[in-house]
Amino acid sequence: MCLALDTKGSNRDVDRLAREGDFDWAKVDRLLNELLVEGARRLLGPLADEVLMPWLRLVRTEYCRLHLDVPLDAIGRVQALPTLVEEFFVPHAAQLLLQLHARCPGPHLDVLLDDGRSPVRAVLEWLDQSVGSPVDKLLYPDTTGNDKSSRDKMSKWRTGVDLPSGQSLKLLLDELRKEPGTRGVADAAGTWLLAARALSQFDRLGTAPVRPLLRARLELARLDVNPRKRLQELVATAGAAWPEMADLGRRLWHDLRRTTQKHAGEQADTWRRIQALEVLAREHDPDGRTAYHLAWMKGRWHALSGQYEEAQLHHEQAFELACYRAGHQVKDIVADALCIAAFLGQKPFVKQLKQVGIVLGLFERPDEDAAVVEAWEMEQFAQQLLVRFPQHGRFIESEPDLSDAPTPGLMTIALAEIEAIKPDLRTPDRVRAVRYGNGLVRRCPQLRLFASFGRVEPVRALLEASASVDALDSSGASALLCALQYAHDRSDRAVLDLLLTTGHQASTLNAVTSRKRLTPMMCAIDLGAPDVVLKLLEMGASADQLALTDLQSPLYYAITKLSGRVHPNRMLERLVAAILSEPDAAASGALRRFGVPSAGVFGDNMTLLRTQPSLALETSKALVDLHVRRYSVEKLTQIVSLLLRFGADPNKGHGYPVPGRTPLMLAAETDNPGLFELLVEHGGDPLKPDAQGQNSFQIATAFQSHRVLAWLRRSGR
Repeated sequence: MCLALDTKGSNRDVDRLAREGDFDWAKVDRLLNELLVEGARRLLGPLADEVLMPWLRLVRTEYCRLHLDVPLDAIGRVQALPTLVEEFFVPHAAQLLLQLHARCPGPHLDVLLDDGRSPVRAVLEWLDQSVGSPVDKLLYPDTTGNDKSSRDKMSKWRTGVDLPSGQSLKLLLDELRKEPGTRGVADAAGTWLLAARALSQFDRLGTAPVRPLLRARLELARLDVNPRKRLQELVATAGAAWPEMADLGRRLWHDLRRTTQKHAGEQADTWRRIQALEVLAREHDPDGRTAYHLAWMKGRWHALSGQYEEAQLHHEQAFELACYRAGHQVKDIVADALCIAAFLGQKPFVKQLKQVGIVLGLFERPDEDAAVVEAWEMEQFAQQLLVRFPQHGRFIESEPDLSDAPTPGLMTIALAEIEAIKPDLRTPDRVRAVRYGNGLVRRCPQLRLFASFGRVEPVRALLEASASVDALDSSGASALLCALQYAHDRSDRAVLDLLLTTGHQASTLNAVTSRKRLTPMMCAIDLGAPDVVLKLLEMGASADQLALTDLQSPLYYAITKLSGRVHPNRMLERLVAAILSEPDAAASGALRRFGVPSAGVFGDNMTLLRTQPSLALETSKALVDLHVRRYSVEKLTQIVSLLLRFGADPNKGHGYPVPGRTPLMLAAETDNPGLFELLVEHGGDPLKPDAQGQNSFQIATAFQSHRVLAWLRRSGR
């Protein structure tokens, strides 16, 4: 694309990405914007952002989906490329041409795609007609000097001898805009000259011209993008030439399944057959197209043998060989490798694997200032090892391994162990270590430890000994946050009320935990206690600090709670739908952050819940019943009022579930006119739209919020 649009310049990252397969997800994003969009903006103007960028994002997303679908383990790049061009690139390119043509006047697409003339010539002839004379003579009337050179250059463009550079096109358009009444046609000419240059370049770069393929697609109105079937047919045809390898490979993968019971003698027999397949591969597959299978099989065999150091080495090789080739198997290779590498503490390899996962959409994109792999993720991936490779699925001959010790699941501890710990009053800020039942060790300031378990007297004694309430643990949790959680879970505010008598720094009140992104304010809203919310705000807590896994504001979160209390049936429908549907990136991220073992490495495995729909329904009902019992409309409304009084923004756009959705829009959906009026009085704008173009009035209409609609009509909004 960069070569076709002549936007590459001297940027070396393009060559590095092509040469090394660099998977820096942020770098790919920057390249798309800086090279393709900004580079094309010189000629496309606003269309670069309005048409080209959305098209590039769509093509990239669809290509990643294709990459995670069809394994190309029997064919090479030469065999796959014609199908990818004809069935993937061409229909997408046709869609782009139609979008440009709908937005911008230009030559008829049949003329532009006529292989009897160059695309640049087609655009220049259209431009001749638009300005009423040959454009080269209009702009360069002299027959000598620079004018003659420019006319000769344009003559070569018309005949297809040369292609105009991006800079040459810009200079041409600058000259054209100087002519009276030509600015509009000059802007359109920039779009189509760039498109024509790209079409010509693709014809030159490809094994066959793309314009006849584009024209055929447009004539037949076939703009569907579906290369899957043809690619599968190519793979099946090529694979049929290696029946011995295919049969042995299928049997090996059957016997190397992660969770099936193994029998005595299978360890040695399976390794012998892997070696036999390797011999066949050297004979029938000298190009190494199936090499990732062998490396992966060896890695799987060592993992099932409890030999994780050896397993990682083979998984690294399998991962490198599988890129762009393994289809849906890439996901399994990455999942296996992540668990093994994290268990071994190999963070550089974990980071490399996650970079690929981000690019392919297996993980949600981190915040720009966040690490690619956070500390909690190493723990989450490592805990998944025993889920992916359970003990009963290993070879009988394998020796017991350290991976058997940590048990995935809830962190539990006997209360007697906590009660046996005495506060160290001589060192009030001492960090204490506690080992939980799943084998994990947690270290934290002792004040925060005792607050977590609601132990009033040790907390009182430590406060009297001047223990710091602002000391955070490694995840960013304070004693106050843990006391809020205890009060919520046990309906016991003794420790919380004790801590609230002590002043806290604003940085402590606004600290966000690294894994679940909790803040004291969000926990106070969970508690449903207006007096606690008021106390936090008076001490310096922000009324607008984004938190939780989907980065909500406190105001949005409080109104969400209120909406569930007012519309429990609607809340139930959403809960059930969320449980039984494919989780999106935000939901998968939340499941990972909350450490749900059954959700898998990527947080997207809902198989367990889908197989028990009645259990999902009953669980959802129990959650809704608890919500209704716990919260009151009056107290939640007080919390909203307090947040607004301390500066919460009712127009603050959120990224989820709909980008740009505001607290005011959520109030419109809830159909509470008093709440809606309160937000409007504090600056809420009913006409502000979200990313889907819906404002509060339209949202109220969609949800049949008749009382809010009546208020809007009465107020003349």
